[in-house]
Amino acid sequence: MVNGEDKSIEIRVIKEWSEFEALKPDWQNLLEQSDANHIFLNWEWIDCWRKSQSTVINPLIIVIQNSQQILAIAPFYIQEYRLANLITYQSLRFVGDQNSGSEYSNFIVKAERCLELKSMLWAYLLSPDIKLYWDFIWFTNVASWTAGGTTLLESLATVKPLNCNCRSVEFAQVALRDLTTEILPSLSKNLRMSIRKTHRRLDNIGPWQVEISHKRDDIGKHLEKLFTLHNKHWQYLGLGSFQRRPELVDFYRDFVPLALQKGWLRLLRLESEGEIQAMQLGYVYNNQFLSIQEGYNPDYLSGIGQVLRYFSYRRCKEEGVCCYDFLGVYTDHKRRWLAEKKHGENLFIWHRQMKNLPFEAKQIWPTGRYLKPI
Repeated sequence: MVNGEDKSIEIRVIKEWSEFEALKPDWQNLLEQSDANHIFLNWEWIDCWRKSQSTVINPLIIVIQNSQQILAIAPFYIQEYRLANLITYQSLRFVGDQNSGSEYSNFIVKAERCLELKSMLWAYLLSPDIKLYWDFIWFTNVASWTAGGTTLLESLATVKPLNCNCRSVEFAQVALRDLTTEILPSLSKNLRMSIRKTHRRLDNIGPWQVEISHKRDDIGKHLEKLFTLHNKHWQYLGLGSFQRRPELVDFYRDFVPLALQKGWLRLLRLESEGEIQAMQLGYVYNNQFLSIQEGYNPDYLSGIGQVLRYFSYRRCKEEGVCCYDFLGVYTDHKRRWLAEKKHGENLFIWHRQMKNLPFEAKQIWPTGRYLKPI
């Protein structure tokens, strides 16, 4: 329902990146007033993402505004899929959801009217001038335990013609406010012993330190060192090379210097014997630390990555950061570092039409054997 102040309300669709660029000042202002203020919804994040992709990205961004301001944004892009190599579909996906490490997809709306505006965005997807652009929506990594995630799901449920299958996904977060600055007493006995043992071994080798990269001239070489250490780490574990995702590497190269400029970047490194032996890439945004990427030298001391994480925890406490966010997937390693399991949602949404009947007959997901991107 549109209230009396919104008689001049307008809904428009952006299909060119030049129009997206013009939204920059209004986008950030709205994000800061929203119930889902995450770095992954930031204008700069999305801009770096679309520029780093090797294929053409066709945006479909829905904007609700009145005569005074922008009230809501639903940022999608279009991707083609094929079912069993027979039926071709147009899907809407959330911008930045591939090759960037993005999580926590959501609409960007004014918090005081979040349910109303999110419902309007969902409903507008069924209007004749937009419905012809999509057959299904693949909406991933919704933080359903948060206020923003709750309103997204509640608003979707109000638009009955939209069919939806949900699949639970796990996240991991640590509430740092519950820990002391020392951190160690809160950890398990085995983890405390491992950190102290590696700490002593480092002391016996000689001088060592944990530093944070803050000089723009150093960021490029430190980022490349992170890639090298991450590759060695993954190859040691038999997981292959990080370089198999060149678009993700290009995104980091674009976004990390910008994050430094904005004050978001936390690029930590542990140096011993004149070399960087372990690194951690993260961002601090909206008083939360987001753990993005790590790497260590598997040929050096065992447990060196744990020592660096310990110092990362301590730095977050010193900064007054309230949450250490491991992001997607809950593992035993994250549990040992006091992470609490959070349950989010992946959403597969479609409207009723003949070609979508297979989705009603059987739960088909765009990550399986049959429905794949072209």
